[in-house]
Amino acid sequence: MAEAAYVTIAEDYARRIRNGTLPGDAQLPSHAELAERHGVSRSVIRQAIQLLSNQRLVRTVPRRGTFVVGRSPVAKVEPLPLDDDVDEIRSVAHPIRRAQLAGNLITHYQLRIAELSGIRQTAIEDAHDHGMSIADIGERLGLSNGHIG
Repeated sequence: MAEAAYVTIAEDYARRIRNGTLPGDAQLPSHAELAERHGVSRSVIRQAIQLLSNQRLVRTVPRRGTFVVGRSPVAKVEPLPLDDDVDEIRSVAHPIRRAQLAGNLITHYQLRIAELSGIRQTAIEDAHDHGMSIADIGERLGLSNGHIG
């Protein structure tokens, strides 16, 4: 199954930031420019920027734009393998390392949740495009009064 466009775009920019192609404090193009460049809607770009923001790779300054976060010389923290669990993080003695590992795991799950939310929304839109009413979709999803929120 192909990844959602916003995930692919975010991964591309994350790679560029991490390998230094996009240096710290560089300004990204506007949402409109990015949307045109990637052939997607602005909402897809907003989702991609949110993923990058969740990873603390970019920051958005209202009415100024989105900027690459300057990379500090602090040691890079690698995420734990997926098989490791919360108990292993709890057992880490150094509090800063424990906080970094917990943050990495949180970011991983936030990205997965964002991806799943996109998949869910696309599935709802597909069902609606195939003739199901919003009320029917909501009912089948077990949502109260057939409302999709």
